[in-house]
Amino acid sequence: MPKRMLLDATKTFECRFSTGIQRVVRELVRRSDLIGAALGVEVIPVVTSSRGYHRLDAAGLTRLLDPPAATGGAIVAHSRLARRAKEVLQSNMRVYATMQRLSMRRRMAALTANLEPIDVTSDDIVALIDDFAGGSPSLGAIAKARRTGATTIAIVYDLIPILHPEMVPRPIAYLFKRTFEKMAGRVDGLIAISKSGADLIRAQPAVLRSGVPVSSFYLGQDLHVARGNPASTTIPEDAWHGGPTFIMVGSIEPRKRHAAALAAFSSLWEDGVAANLLMVGRVGWDVDAFIHETRRHVQFGKSLFLCHDVGDNELRDAMARADATIMASKAEGFGLPIVESLAFGVPVLASDIPIFREVAGEAGCYFPPDDINEFAGAIRGFIDNPEGYQTAARAFSWINWDGSASEFAETVRVLVNASEQSSPHERS
Repeated sequence: MPKRMLLDATKTFECRFSTGIQRVVRELVRRSDLIGAALGVEVIPVVTSSRGYHRLDAAGLTRLLDPPAATGGAIVAHSRLARRAKEVLQSNMRVYATMQRLSMRRRMAALTANLEPIDVTSDDIVALIDDFAGGSPSLGAIAKARRTGATTIAIVYDLIPILHPEMVPRPIAYLFKRTFEKMAGRVDGLIAISKSGADLIRAQPAVLRSGVPVSSFYLGQDLHVARGNPASTTIPEDAWHGGPTFIMVGSIEPRKRHAAALAAFSSLWEDGVAANLLMVGRVGWDVDAFIHETRRHVQFGKSLFLCHDVGDNELRDAMARADATIMASKAEGFGLPIVESLAFGVPVLASDIPIFREVAGEAGCYFPPDDINEFAGAIRGFIDNPEGYQTAARAFSWINWDGSASEFAETVRVLVNASEQSSPHERS
């Protein structure tokens, strides 16, 4: 077993978002000591620049682990401007990719100027636990680390840009596919965040060609632990009155199917059903028309609510207070809100896709992803008889983040052992 493991958290360090991948990165970094104890190695959180790896000092760890509170208006305005800028670039993917890479390189050069460089040796494990697409210097750094003899591993959170390119902006689909194919040939192991995700990765041509082993671990939940920005009152109190409240958590983008949820609830409201739909998440891509439609809806501010500027603590409180959580996505890598809601004993209504079945099991209530009538029927079924759903939710059990970090460490151990048993030719 090697002597050190470097945890590469470059993208989260740079962007400071608080969405799914970034939350996972932070939870694993917080448990560096636990992971190190499980493996018998020193674990060092690092970031990359064009100059290589850099050890995070106290200030760097604070930047990584304590993201700022968002400002909803700025998010909406920025996303609108960003989408328009991307539209100009979409006609030339190579230009877009080059601009992303150069922008990230300049940004990381500034952010790492005062951080201690760290040399990679053959006694190291390098684990890329962050997003590696979008121009990150991590791809080049991990390839160089492998050439030094280090054991290299990367987490792949999902393959949505490859399997469902229509669900993401064209530049993202282009960049992700190209980057994933390179990554599959530059690491000694890939880690998925579900068993079904691992199966999808193994079936990819780039993985079949390289023969890189694939394993998996599960994400965790620790909702009783309060972290991050302070609680606020972004969510209107009216969202909790006048009927049961259904919450949707996640970025507002087409694959999350907020529009389908709005259509389902609109049909129920027209029938006189009392229920609230609360959508919480930063504005994503290709949703200007949906945001406009939502804000002009007759129920907006009455039974329909859309909130962007919600801190971690307020979100935690809202998820615990909701009567049910809705996950309507057509594709996901995992679906953290499912295990988080069920950990609170809050029922989950979810689209019937494999990953949701794997995670929620019998505790979930499922509806066909493309059937609005069935969607509305599932909501009505919960309203008419919530007790059965609540009983199933209360019986649900899932690992916390300590358990997840332990699973991650064991997965790394398996991949490291497999790498040590391979020949130098197989690892070249």
